[in-house]
Amino acid sequence: MSSRPTTLIAGVDLTLHGNLLGPAVHRDIADLNRQFLRLSLEPELREDPRFALPGPARAALASCRSEVIERLARRPVSLFQVSLPGSSGSGAAVADHAGPAPPDGTTAAKCHSFALQCLSVARQLAQGAPFTGRLAMGLSAPIEARLPAMSPSELASAAGWPGSIRPRWPRHEPYWGLLVCVAQVEDQAASRSALGLGLCLLAPAPTGPAATSLGAGRRRARAVRGWPQRGLSC
Repeated sequence: MSSRPTTLIAGVDLTLHGNLLGPAVHRDIADLNRQFLRLSLEPELREDPRFALPGPARAALASCRSEVIERLARRPVSLFQVSLPGSSGSGAAVADHAGPAPPDGTTAAKCHSFALQCLSVARQLAQGAPFTGRLAMGLSAPIEARLPAMSPSELASAAGWPGSIRPRWPRHEPYWGLLVCVAQVEDQAASRSALGLGLCLLAPAPTGPAATSLGAGRRRARAVRGWPQRGLSC
């Protein structure tokens, strides 16, 4: 019997012989993660709910070396989650939320392009490997069922919806700190442990402003023993 570490959910081996989601999916997710991190560090998008990472993690990322950002981007699951207008849990509340001032034309175009790329990859996964889309990009079953029937113009319209993208693990700020810490070292065991914990935290969560707000008054997630939450450095 092989001693290779295995990640199991409902009896399914998610490591797929050493590569969680296969090389092609891993490549596309890494590319999208790089873009997500770049946009998250744009000063103009600091308060944008699509890219609003927890404050301590964002501050740490801003001072990280490029190789640390690259290791974080190469996580085998997306650092963001994808939704569609009218999906359960999103609704009009996100669209009607006033939010921050819209970014300038160039930044807005980058955001729309990124969201469209995310939806296009999500549709591709929904068409060919349904469970993969749920794990890799946080697709809910209803969204996964809608995507294959959407035309390119419908995807482009959905990409302009302000709730199309959100940071993943919105209720678990300490986990974002853990991700940054693990990315600082090339330790496969630590990386696998962090991934396993992240998978355990991927329970369905509301995607409206109340769930993703990082402001005062929000109930904080319980700290994970032994992992720093503040003062992170690279």
